[in-house]
Amino acid sequence: MSRYRFELATAADDAALRAVMAATPMEGKIAVTFRREPSWFGAAVVDGTFHQTLACRELDSGQIVGLACRSIRDVFVNGKPAEIGYLSGLRFLPAHRNLGLVARGFAAMKELHGDARTPYYLTTIAEGNETALKVLTSGRARLPAYHPAGAYHTVAIALSRREKRRETVGVRPANQRDLPAVLNFLNAEGPRRQFFPRLTEQDFLSADGILRDLFLDNLLLAERAGRLVGTLAGWDQHGFRQSVVQGYRGWLRAARPIYNAWQWLCNRHGLPAPGLAFRYRMGALPVVANNDEEVFAALLKALRDRSAGGPWSYLLVGLHERDPLLPVVCRLQTTSYVTRLFLVCWKDGETARAEIDSRVPYLEAGSL
Repeated sequence: MSRYRFELATAADDAALRAVMAATPMEGKIAVTFRREPSWFGAAVVDGTFHQTLACRELDSGQIVGLACRSIRDVFVNGKPAEIGYLSGLRFLPAHRNLGLVARGFAAMKELHGDARTPYYLTTIAEGNETALKVLTSGRARLPAYHPAGAYHTVAIALSRREKRRETVGVRPANQRDLPAVLNFLNAEGPRRQFFPRLTEQDFLSADGILRDLFLDNLLLAERAGRLVGTLAGWDQHGFRQSVVQGYRGWLRAARPIYNAWQWLCNRHGLPAPGLAFRYRMGALPVVANNDEEVFAALLKALRDRSAGGPWSYLLVGLHERDPLLPVVCRLQTTSYVTRLFLVCWKDGETARAEIDSRVPYLEAGSL
């Protein structure tokens, strides 16, 4: 008899799911845990319009020892409205890894896939996570096919500790009266990217919208001759998603005080102590008409200036490797984090996957 059972998590499991996330850090020179405090399901609203968390429960103890997430997103595919899936959050506690549970988990995920909500899924795997890349792309029995779709770059731009409010000509914060024009602009320009989200007023205005806590006055608009030509928002997700430092490894553990002193002299934030969270803003909705680099540079400058002097250490902007706007961000980068993008499907999704055209993929970094 099996020691484990896979089942859909419920609100009663919220604390247990958050405990798994807290106990499974991303290793490296900086070990980081991705938290979802104070509510797992409250944070899941940014994943999509429909969300399921598959939990792996050890029967003897009743403890949840692993999880994986399946979400459905309203997007544009080949410029037309569609629904696609997103797979994320695959975690197992260390004592319960390498026990064949990944294959069993995907078998359970395939049963959920039987609702026919979507033909295929997007997912990302961190560059350098060779174990996950080897296992998930192995084509082993019961695992779906992982089709490479390029690299996704999340670029970190350091922010100043002191406020800088030099206004940028033609860039201003949005207000509620701008919302219809913003939605019209995004629905016109967004479909030029593959998988761009289909947004509504409620996504901006509702606490349960996929843009939770992205307030309109944090959305910057670029205008030329009275016409909206670009958007970029500063999205602070600290109220429901956190990246907490578990510890530092190697030389960085000893050098952190020296590094922080240097950053202070450079008018920048240092690295947080273990147990504290990185504070950053996500650069959301980086959309510019005609991929105009000058407009995008102006939006980035305005958002950096308006973020300086706040609690944030970095501005994070995520773009696909083929995105024409990526070089503008890279000119400002302090560091970057690369993930590999995959299209994932079982056999019933191969035909739909093959019909996807060559538009540059779009992922909202704050929803990964």
